[in-house]
Amino acid sequence: MKIKILKIFYLLLCTMVLLSCKNEVAELIKDEPVKDITGTWKIVSLSRNGEELAERLDLSKFKVTFNADGTYTLQDQMAFTVSGPGSYQLNDSQYPSGLIMTEQGKEPEKMTFRFPVIAGKRQLSLTLSPGCEGNVYQYNFVREN
Repeated sequence: MKIKILKIFYLLLCTMVLLSCKNEVAELIKDEPVKDITGTWKIVSLSRNGEELAERLDLSKFKVTFNADGTYTLQDQMAFTVSGPGSYQLNDSQYPSGLIMTEQGKEPEKMTFRFPVIAGKRQLSLTLSPGCEGNVYQYNFVREN
């Protein structure tokens, strides 16, 4: 009889413990924040078909500024998918995989978008093929202070 009462007691105790616990997994899963790319971004690396081009090109002058109103401007010229000012949008504000830039008076240009944190700094990584599709460029930017 004592063993049966002990089993019931432990069963009730376990049930109470399980019911009193919060669902911590549900609390950990939150909505992904909207990606904010506003600001001026400078190139930290550029590769073509996997070959680093920074040693052969002066990348210090090329910058892209994304404004809060959905417009962008470029500083200096580079083999980039657009060459003048225009508008931009991410294909999804929370989970973007693409960036669409539309130069004034031209067709929209789509590129692959990544937003990683590398060495503690947020980077903006764009992969595109301006002109020849056999050449794939990867631009990695960091936000200017």
